[in-house]
Amino acid sequence: MKGIYGMLRVTNACPGTARRSKVPGAMILAAVVLAARSLGADVFSEPLCENLPDVSPEVKTRVAQVAPELAQVRVRELPERTALDVFGRAAAAGWGSIDVLSHPTFREPCTFHFSREALRAVDAAFDLHLLTVIRGQDRKGQDFEMADIFAGRGKVFVFYDRDGIVYRDEALRRDFKLASRIEFDTPVAGVLENIHGLCAKVFLFGCVRVRSMVKAGEVVEVRVGTFTAKVPLTPIKARGTAGRAPDDRTFDRPD
Repeated sequence: MKGIYGMLRVTNACPGTARRSKVPGAMILAAVVLAARSLGADVFSEPLCENLPDVSPEVKTRVAQVAPELAQVRVRELPERTALDVFGRAAAAGWGSIDVLSHPTFREPCTFHFSREALRAVDAAFDLHLLTVIRGQDRKGQDFEMADIFAGRGKVFVFYDRDGIVYRDEALRRDFKLASRIEFDTPVAGVLENIHGLCAKVFLFGCVRVRSMVKAGEVVEVRVGTFTAKVPLTPIKARGTAGRAPDDRTFDRPD
């Protein structure tokens, strides 16, 4: 959007043209804002809970075991096609993953299940720039991946195929450790807090718990223990397009 706003600047060669240039400029700016809002609203363009199918009995049993509070409401399956559509629209709108996961849809009295197959399809199509990566290799060269995700009622539960996964985030130049179960609360848009199961390796401090991620304009403030790092908000990108550049920010500013 910065590039668009830069193009909207009006330079008047003659003072007499100033009054005429204000109206078109204001109209264009209003159109851009409305278009951006419309595009954002269209990411979740339909009431998912009403339109998606119920999960299988096996998944219903599983959610009751691993996240009982999410089993108290309707539990819907997010099919591969729907997941691809949502993340495709999010990429077109310039959203980051935090925008998707903290969307009001996931605070409704409804639980959504992302299956392993749906997550694989999304990961194959898009670079989400998640700290909790969908698939990868750990520091020992062993493959790992998410088993599934349950999201709803202001909570997100991420499950991996094993525990104690240590992997390198090359963009952040840091090691992270993933538990087999990672929990997030999302009380409002742009906020993932009360995180459990995710820690960052910090020199001299060991593996320090990642406590929250909060979107603040064009950055995401990542709270790790008593340290805070500001990481550029990186939009979701289709695979094969330009991704996030390596970043040398470190968790070195205590509160």
